[in-house]
Amino acid sequence: MTKKPELTSSPSLLTSTTQSNPNQIKKVSPLRSRLLTTLLPTVLVPLFIASFIGDKTVEREAKTEIINELEEDTVLASQTFATFLRDSFKTMDLVIANPDVVPTLQAGNEQTEEQQLTQKSIEELEKQFATIKSLKTNEDLDRYLRKVVRYSPIAETYFTQRNGFNIAYSNPPDDFVQSDEDWWQTTKEERRSVLKTGFDDSIQTNVIELSDVVRNPRTGDFLGVLKSNVAVDSFNTDIDNLYGERKQDFQLQIIDLSNNFIITNLDYRDLESHARGHQVINSDHDENQTETSKMIGSEPIVQVAQTLLEVANKDLSLEKAQQLINQQASFSEVSLNVIQDQIFSETVVTALLRYQNQLYSFSTIPKTNFISLGVIDYQVIESTGDNLQKVFVLTAIILGIVSLLIILFLAQQITKPLINLSNTTQKAAAGNLDIQANLEGALETRTLANNFNYLVKQVKESIQSQKALAEEQRQGKEQLETAIVNLLDDVQDATDGDLTVRANLDSMELSTVADLFNAIIDNLQEIALEARQSTSQVEDSLKQNESAIRLLAEQAITEAEETRDTLISVEQMSQSIQAVAENANQAEKIVDDTYNTVLNSTSNMDLTVDSILTLRTTVGETAKKMKRLGESSQKISQAVSFIEDIALKTNILAINATVEAGRAGEYGEGFTIVAEQVAALAEQSATATKEIASIVATIQSETQEVNQAMESGTIQVVETTRLIESTKDSLELVLEKSQVINQLIESISQSTVSQADTSQNVTNLMQKIAQLSETTSKSSQEVAQSIVETAQVAAKLQSTVAQFKVVESA
Repeated sequence: MTKKPELTSSPSLLTSTTQSNPNQIKKVSPLRSRLLTTLLPTVLVPLFIASFIGDKTVEREAKTEIINELEEDTVLASQTFATFLRDSFKTMDLVIANPDVVPTLQAGNEQTEEQQLTQKSIEELEKQFATIKSLKTNEDLDRYLRKVVRYSPIAETYFTQRNGFNIAYSNPPDDFVQSDEDWWQTTKEERRSVLKTGFDDSIQTNVIELSDVVRNPRTGDFLGVLKSNVAVDSFNTDIDNLYGERKQDFQLQIIDLSNNFIITNLDYRDLESHARGHQVINSDHDENQTETSKMIGSEPIVQVAQTLLEVANKDLSLEKAQQLINQQASFSEVSLNVIQDQIFSETVVTALLRYQNQLYSFSTIPKTNFISLGVIDYQVIESTGDNLQKVFVLTAIILGIVSLLIILFLAQQITKPLINLSNTTQKAAAGNLDIQANLEGALETRTLANNFNYLVKQVKESIQSQKALAEEQRQGKEQLETAIVNLLDDVQDATDGDLTVRANLDSMELSTVADLFNAIIDNLQEIALEARQSTSQVEDSLKQNESAIRLLAEQAITEAEETRDTLISVEQMSQSIQAVAENANQAEKIVDDTYNTVLNSTSNMDLTVDSILTLRTTVGETAKKMKRLGESSQKISQAVSFIEDIALKTNILAINATVEAGRAGEYGEGFTIVAEQVAALAEQSATATKEIASIVATIQSETQEVNQAMESGTIQVVETTRLIESTKDSLELVLEKSQVINQLIESISQSTVSQADTSQNVTNLMQKIAQLSETTSKSSQEVAQSIVETAQVAAKLQSTVAQFKVVESA
């Protein structure tokens, strides 16, 4: 008896599982695919990773090799060009060492002195030597120079003597006088010089102008200058032979930064259009041949080259140059180095940077304004190792295909028994429970097939038990449906509002539901009765209070309007008080200014009294001095009287001496003269004495008048002092009264300000009261409206409750 429930429940579970599994199985990948997705990555991923690492390693080494070759080629080009310049100077040294050079220059200097050519102007000299353009002292030296041009890179050369006059040449120069040229002055001062570069129309090629000083080998005296124009064709040939066999795509330029002239341009990036592997861009004499637009990279690259040249000349540090280059343009991968040239032991500055998808390499040429510039497209570097990458990819693909075939074979051997078993299970799931699975494959698949056969047998027995149980459930369902129909017939009137109906409790299956329904109907009946009574009470109450609430709302509105009128009156009163407060403040300021003015007047009056007292003292002292002056005048009068007596006695004495001298005759003539002079002196003294007496009399008279005036002034000063003292006392009284008035005004001002603040507070309070009145008025209106709406809701509720049919209580 205990096993039967298990047999009856198990088939149902198996049936539902069998019906729901097919859709889920379709979403899952088969075992064969899982084997492929698991084993293939396990085998191929390490293979691809190893191939990728090997490819990147070889590619990185190849890129590094190309970058190093570009740097080496640029440095090698600068060294080759420096060697070319040094060989050119050596050729010039050999020309200067010719035995005919020094005698010829000496002869030219002597001819210049004999003919006094230095005394003539340049225009006269050019006109005189317009045909031959030379002093022509040695034809053999001219022929030698022409041979030098024929068998060396020098395209043109000529000598000038110490005054700058041509003396020998390979080709006639344009001018006879060279001393007015900058290059001649530069050579004379600096000796050996690389002058400039440019295009020579006569030989249709680019040239480098070189110059050197010629000196007497015994004395060291300056004899003249040798100038040579060196063609760069031979350098182009050498550098082309050096790089012509290279398969690397790059471009090389030698640039004169003093005038941005491209000396040579070797372009190996387009061998079809340049058969020899290079092209000289500025092979013509166009005016635009020095434009930076013809250079690699244009202006930013030229700025970098200028910066490197400053570092080479030690005008700029390497660190500062690095900062400047990073600020000039959008450069990347910037690196600067200073190396020692192994050939000439000179400092060379090199740089490497990336700009506009190209890699640039720079190298300065020692002791010149030239720079070697190499460039390669970054696409060439990126494409390096493509062939090797193809080999790696092809190898990985072949190994992947072999691995795929092996895994497919193993998957076939493993999954074939499982596929047969899966087909058998699908047939069983479709309803064929008489089928049996074949026992094949490995031990695990055989065990799985045996268990499947046993499971099918159990399911078949469970389905038979499930069919009997389903029949019993069908009969019970029919009885339940009949009971539900009867219940619905009993309670159908409740949907129309009849709460007096009751459900029949005869049905055993629905007795609980019927009982619950009856309880609900009873509760609804009670609620309907209470709602009917409550709505009646609410309606009566609202009718009684409606008039009172309307009256309250009207009173609130009236109160708000009166409060608003009161607020207007209070605001007017506040403005009046504020105006009074402002007037009081102004009156306080005026009284305060008056008080300060009186106080200042009192101070000034004190100063005036002090000044008058000082004046009184000064007048007293002056009167004393005038009195002493009168006394001194009297003493002077006494002295003048004494002198007048002396003059009178002297005059009498002179008269007596004259008489006595007349008596003495001839012997007394000298004494007579003296006596006459003494008499004249006595007379002058008497005259002066009278004048002094007159002056003293005048001084005494004026002194007496001054004394009288000083006494009168002293009296007036005393009276003025008394009046000022009286005025001072009056001002002090006014000051005290002003201070009292000031205090009263200040008190009034403070009171007025306090009243203004109080009136402002009252105004604010009235504003709040007005706001509250308006709020109360609005609230009253809202309450009245709410009561009306409540009455409407109560009436509607009463009409709704009236629809229910209930049993009235006794």
